[in-house]
Amino acid sequence: MTTLSNEKAYCMSSSTGPIPDSSQPCRLSRDFDLLRHSGLLGGVNLDMVKLFAYLSTRRSYRAGDRLIDQGQKADGAFILISGSVDLMVRHRDQEITLQPLKKDDFFGELALLAQFDWFFSVRAATDVEVLVISRHAFQKVIEKFPSEKDVLIERVIQLRVSRLVGQTSYMLDRFVSADEPLATSLI
Repeated sequence: MTTLSNEKAYCMSSSTGPIPDSSQPCRLSRDFDLLRHSGLLGGVNLDMVKLFAYLSTRRSYRAGDRLIDQGQKADGAFILISGSVDLMVRHRDQEITLQPLKKDDFFGELALLAQFDWFFSVRAATDVEVLVISRHAFQKVIEKFPSEKDVLIERVIQLRVSRLVGQTSYMLDRFVSADEPLATSLI
């Protein structure tokens, strides 16, 4: 795993947004834009989005690297900035792909709300870059913006339900297409 540090250039002011002096927006501005258009933070208080952008971390992984290992402590949510990953589960000594994820997909969002061990693994299918929001950062932002707590919790739940629907569809498509008598008898 290659992890990029929190080496964000401070090119965003609290009132004006990005400082217009650069041909390429700095990391903080890019993270802010990514987050304000995300399913979690789209349409919420922009100062809150700025704080999330400041507290989040970018990480890079090579194809084949593990971003999450099933059974390890869950500690944050991920937004896929580039590349693709496979969300998988170990079952009866086999790894089963539950769902492929792509750019702009969110995963691990329940780790923002509760402590638990990951019940799935995530492997980079290609070289990927992710933005990570830790549970600690999420809690700090909620403390600063308590009026937004219910909205954020509902969005986390909506993201998880949406991905569960996608996972179910992906698994059923694979299951139905399997040319096995058992597969059709279980449906």
